Amino acid sequence: MSSRTFQVTVAALLLLPMMVDAQVSDRVYRRTGVHNANQVRTVFGNWGVIGQPSSGGPRGAWKNDNNGYLGDVSPIVGAEVNWQGKIFQSVVSVPVNRPGTADTDPSSGKYWTFEPQDGYFNANKEKVAMSTDAESWPPSWPDKLTDPVDPGWRGSWNGYFGKRINADQESYFVLDDNNDERWNFAARNTKGVSFKPDSLNPLRNGLALEMRVRGMQWSQFLAKDNIFWLYEITNTGTTDYNKAVFGMLVGTYVGVTGTDDSPREYDDDWSFYDVQTNLTYTGDFPRSNARNPLWVGPVGMVGYAFLESPGNPYDGIDNDGDSDTTGFSGGAVKFNQTSFDSVTINAGMQIVLINQDFSRTVYNVTAVDSQLVTTRGLSLYIRPGITRLVEGNVLRDVSTGNTFINPNAYDGVDNDFDGLIDENSFVHYRQVKRTNTVPPKTLIDVLRPVRYINYATGAGTNPQSMIDEKRTDRFDNDQDWVLGTDDVGRDGIDGTGDGGEGDGVPTSGIDAFGNDTGLPGEPNIDKTDVSESDQIGLTSFYYFTPASNVFFNLDSTLWQNLAPGFFSVPETIVENRPEGGQDGDFFYGSGYFPLLAGTTERFSLALVYGGGKGGGIEEDITDLLKNKQTVQKIYNSNYQFPQPPDKPTLTAVPGDKQVTLYWDRKAEATVDPVLKVRDFEGYRIYRSTDPDFSDIFTITDATGSPQGYRPLAQFDLKNSVSGYFRADDELFQGSSGFSFYLGGNSGLSHSYVDRGVENGRRYYYALVAYDRGDELIGIFPSENTKIIRVSSSGEVTKDVNTVIVVPNAKVAGYERPEDAIPLDVQTRYGTGSVLYRILDETKLTGHSYRVTFLDTQVDRVDNNGNGLIDAADSSEYLRQTTQYFVYDENEIIEDFFAQDTALVKLNHKHIIRSSVVVRTSNGVILSPTSYNLDTTRGEIRGAAPGAMPTDAKYSISYTYYPIHGSPYIKSSPFVAETNDAEDFDGLTLMFENQWDIVLIDSLSRWRGTNAYVFNFVPFEYYDDLGVLIALGYARPADYDIVFSNTVVDTSYEDPVLFTPAVPVNFRIFNRTEKRFVKFLFGESVFDGKLGAIEELVLVEPDSNGTLRYTWDIFFINKFGESVDVVYDLKTGDTLQLRTSKPFREGDTLRLAPALPRVNAVQAAKDLGRVRVVPNPYVAASAHESPLPPGVTVGRLRRVDFTRLPARSKVHIYTARGEHVISLQHDGDIEDGTISWNLKSKENLDIAFGVYFYVVESDAGTQTGKMAIIK
Repeated sequence: MSSRTFQVTVAALLLLPMMVDAQVSDRVYRRTGVHNANQVRTVFGNWGVIGQPSSGGPRGAWKNDNNGYLGDVSPIVGAEVNWQGKIFQSVVSVPVNRPGTADTDPSSGKYWTFEPQDGYFNANKEKVAMSTDAESWPPSWPDKLTDPVDPGWRGSWNGYFGKRINADQESYFVLDDNNDERWNFAARNTKGVSFKPDSLNPLRNGLALEMRVRGMQWSQFLAKDNIFWLYEITNTGTTDYNKAVFGMLVGTYVGVTGTDDSPREYDDDWSFYDVQTNLTYTGDFPRSNARNPLWVGPVGMVGYAFLESPGNPYDGIDNDGDSDTTGFSGGAVKFNQTSFDSVTINAGMQIVLINQDFSRTVYNVTAVDSQLVTTRGLSLYIRPGITRLVEGNVLRDVSTGNTFINPNAYDGVDNDFDGLIDENSFVHYRQVKRTNTVPPKTLIDVLRPVRYINYATGAGTNPQSMIDEKRTDRFDNDQDWVLGTDDVGRDGIDGTGDGGEGDGVPTSGIDAFGNDTGLPGEPNIDKTDVSESDQIGLTSFYYFTPASNVFFNLDSTLWQNLAPGFFSVPETIVENRPEGGQDGDFFYGSGYFPLLAGTTERFSLALVYGGGKGGGIEEDITDLLKNKQTVQKIYNSNYQFPQPPDKPTLTAVPGDKQVTLYWDRKAEATVDPVLKVRDFEGYRIYRSTDPDFSDIFTITDATGSPQGYRPLAQFDLKNSVSGYFRADDELFQGSSGFSFYLGGNSGLSHSYVDRGVENGRRYYYALVAYDRGDELIGIFPSENTKIIRVSSSGEVTKDVNTVIVVPNAKVAGYERPEDAIPLDVQTRYGTGSVLYRILDETKLTGHSYRVTFLDTQVDRVDNNGNGLIDAADSSEYLRQTTQYFVYDENEIIEDFFAQDTALVKLNHKHIIRSSVVVRTSNGVILSPTSYNLDTTRGEIRGAAPGAMPTDAKYSISYTYYPIHGSPYIKSSPFVAETNDAEDFDGLTLMFENQWDIVLIDSLSRWRGTNAYVFNFVPFEYYDDLGVLIALGYARPADYDIVFSNTVVDTSYEDPVLFTPAVPVNFRIFNRTEKRFVKFLFGESVFDGKLGAIEELVLVEPDSNGTLRYTWDIFFINKFGESVDVVYDLKTGDTLQLRTSKPFREGDTLRLAPALPRVNAVQAAKDLGRVRVVPNPYVAASAHESPLPPGVTVGRLRRVDFTRLPARSKVHIYTARGEHVISLQHDGDIEDGTISWNLKSKENLDIAFGVYFYVVESDAGTQTGKMAIIK
């Protein structure tokens, strides 16, 4: 054994532990998900297939879950390998369930395909990780463990742009090809090859490919008919693949529903493509799916928009032509008609040699005969004056006269030594695409020469140009990075303080050594900029029939199916239009390109739907192409599509013939991550009896096609935005005249009572927040998704802004606690009132609460934006209410399981630290030094490793604030809109705060003397020219002016207003602040006593101690009274002045709402109200839920017994007295209903006829009868 061999073996052994720690792929990690954020709904598997498993949900459905448009869509990746002198092609597919021959191990049946990796989903769930379902996320993300700021991104989404959720719904999963062992073991392939793709990891099989997949959907009106799929394929091995190809396999199936193939709707589809827009598409030839009884409405079309193709940054050619559109060509010139002529190599000429790393060397040809030159992949003896070289030129078949491209345009080699790899006259000079028919038909022939690098002259060699741009070069090649919005750091999120944030230069997700950090980087550079890839585009389309005519076990055949340069035409297509349908499927591909070790290439597609609006196939295709323009715009903007506000969290409370809805304010603070503005405008409530909300999808565009949902209620901001959105002409045409109603300035609300419902019927509600759009830049308003999914098994999943409610009567004798009750006053400055209102009886705790306040003088907030706060700001001493707090006076005790130093969320936030006690499971109090507690966020973790071992059980007791520092007080001047307060524990407060500080006439009076007349207003003083000289303010305080028989005080001498100090027989006392007040005394009769036409101006210190004018008390003479009258005021006389005052620090109120209860006496009286609904039951009931999507049999029948006593039993008998079944009420006093599925205790369907029932309860017994009519 050589020393080199020994070194490699030892290195491999040392690496084995590291290999074990890597993410493992296997079929056991397969998980299923459903995208349903807009009109497109589809099941998909994290093993790479869209539209499967067929039992898992809608299959590429559009508008209705039963309206499926595809059987399967899956990626396929191939590479040509030269291993130890043997050349073979390996094509890796995914384990798709479809007609054809699978790629499996003949002995074990193991799939030789991509399989999902573990670690990218919650292992305790059977779901793919989705942005809209935090429970589907893993504890941490394996590809983010190297983040130095937040290793693993625990609790955050792993998004395209980082932790920020960009799309309305996004999925993410990772696969690799380690299970594809065909070419890794000699006995398993025909060439006896034992290929190892990674010299550092002898256990790695396949081609060492890793695929990261994202699905993304937006609910915005213009994007509602599309879904995007993004694929990143990384060569994680050490082997370079000079020729690679990416593709998609599409199993057409317009008319599919679930697993039922019996309608045979797959045999009449047709498919074709539009080469100019890179769009392939499928329709149903008769445009009818009548054979499928579950199909709803007209039949449209589905398109597969090939948005992003792999790039080739090594060939020296601007494949995508974007150096022209961006202007960053580095001086490169374009191909011309003579560029592909053959060239004789003469002495003195310069040729270009390509090194293994794709760098170029200019070589001067000497006069020596037969000199050996070597470029990457080719060695050649050159004979000056004799050797002629050519590449990518047009050849002609002499027998048929047909032209074709020289095959050396696809070999990955620079055959003519000009430094360019695979230049192609039909690609880089004239855009020519032809069918593979005999004779071939030209699909497109457009003169569109692209630029190339001239390595001999240096033209175009600037590495920052857009000729051979790539997404790993750390350059902003197209210079679209914007300092003001994109300088957010490598993790893609502003405010985290990570590397590159705020440094003034673009920060890539690639580090200085060219390594992928695993982080997205800042927007508009490298990984997050789709235009920084020299894309080669769609290069092939292969159609085959029947659908079973695909052989995944024949790599060479699959490789040929994806070969670039040819486009097959289905036999049913004549003059680009169908004349019939058939059971056919297709591949489309993009290749060839190098996939070097450690590099990543990408491709993406969008499923685009359209048509079905009337007319014919031409109209369907036109509508489809129109929707393709939308997805192209989203792609061109780097998927940075303006987003709706964050989703509010909706809660529903069922009641008797009513449903109460209430929600939070999260949406209102949203800043659009693309527009960088806070553009929230309002809320809409949708109600439906269909989980898809299809029964309210009734708002049409100008063509009469439904495009929007009819809301039950709408609330919008009171601002300058109202009425219908005014689109510009382009957007108006693009939306076919559809508009968006922005509201009528109704004002916001955070609760709603729907009284238009029937007891016993299931309702689906969605609360969506919407933005205002921007007509100036052509952005349509957008609103949240409303996701409710019913699986074929009947399992229901929903989002935070959707609820499912069945209203019903409460139990017999139910007593709801009183509300609209004033709070008890404990200490008081404010003169307003606060009442509590019960929103949700089910959330009441029976606890007592204390309400306190902060005001402008003590809230530590710059309320007026002048840079000063509290005592430092003289304008904030008015003591206006700014925040309120609700403190739960009862101790909370909860158990939790520690996760060592990882954070564990507690049930509540805003915890009082001094109240916290943590105990072990044995009751031992834990030292506070053992744990770190974030009292604001309500999170706890061990202070050091081992201090709180993982999964160890602890209990924690504390008190907390259910509401902490809320500004939402009715009519507050510090918040944009405050019609209502926040909710807590099923309650909300109703404030009547006295924001205006004025004299309360009813409480202000003279005591002990006559009622002399006066005015009480803030002081103002103007000079003779009307210029304001002095201005007082309305101080929120009560005053007593107490008179005496003798001099007891002296007025304040004011040098500004020239008022002297005057001895007086009264004093002024500020009752609120418990101090005597300085004052100016303006006399008309200079006797030191108060009289008519005289004035007192109060002078009081602000928070800094500076004296300021406050109130002006001006005494006026009564009718018939002389102007110089002196008031007869003596000891015991008092003028009481009482003002309205906002709540402030020091005000304390208390509430202790009661819990709902059952009144036993009333329960007995209510027994006579027990009813069966419906009665009679005739065949079916409107209250029964519809069958899940894809299910045709097994309707769940149901009748309801309503207004039952709590914990009662219902015994049901036949007319002959035979016992059928007994039903038990669960004791929930909020729901007095039991449902019966019309089955016996033996679980058999009952017969029609009359049945009797007996209700037994603590409240008594009640009997009745019902009729079942089939």
